[in-house]
Amino acid sequence: MNMFNLTGMTILVTGASGGIGLALVQGFLEAGGKVVAIDLNCSAVEDAFSGNERVMPVSLDLMDLDGIRDVLNKMRDGFGPIDVLVNNAGIKSAERLIDGDRSKIQRTLAINVDAVLNLTRFVFEDCFKGRGGRVINIGSSISSRGAVFNYQAGGADYCYSKAIVHDLTRLIAFEVAPEGVTVNAIAPGIVHTPMHGRPLEETEARHAGRIPLGRIGQPTDIVGAAVFLASKSANYITGQVLHVNGGMIMSD
Repeated sequence: MNMFNLTGMTILVTGASGGIGLALVQGFLEAGGKVVAIDLNCSAVEDAFSGNERVMPVSLDLMDLDGIRDVLNKMRDGFGPIDVLVNNAGIKSAERLIDGDRSKIQRTLAINVDAVLNLTRFVFEDCFKGRGGRVINIGSSISSRGAVFNYQAGGADYCYSKAIVHDLTRLIAFEVAPEGVTVNAIAPGIVHTPMHGRPLEETEARHAGRIPLGRIGQPTDIVGAAVFLASKSANYITGQVLHVNGGMIMSD
């Protein structure tokens, strides 16, 4: 039996146009799934998967609740109900909590936390209730040690938002378990993505020496964990945060 086969499953991925999101779209396709790929601008998805009938690119602001409803209706007509929701979209910020710009902190929380909760609620009600499903949230390994590593993660407000995502994962997992829905998170460490805004060599020089495996991560390093959690191999796993960080952090 192929325990990681996603054939026939519909996966919704947010933040799908770059970095980890784009790698996840490719990985889910290779595992046999159909992917609804959401981003503010889906041109990268359209370019990468032009002509692939198992990819539905959708340009959407996740703060647009009416837009989310429209997308779910459109998706049902084309791909059927969602089986797996991957909340990957997020922003990096660099605000201190004690004296940072409150409007910037609130924006970080709105995109990194509120949008995760809102979309999960919509998908649960529309697709998962009564039939089961999977939620995979993308958190952050560094948020587990925010006071020490927040300069690496991007800012205290970013660490704060991702720590909430980890707790949100556990809380929702408990609430939806009776419906056969599992909810887990992947916590990447330092991964080279456009979010860092600097060359790979600079990121390697800054961080690799602190990572036991001796290198920073690549977006493709996150794909295996995501396919695993989406597959039937993970049927009995819920409420967990899986760290994928090269050993940079080795505890909860």
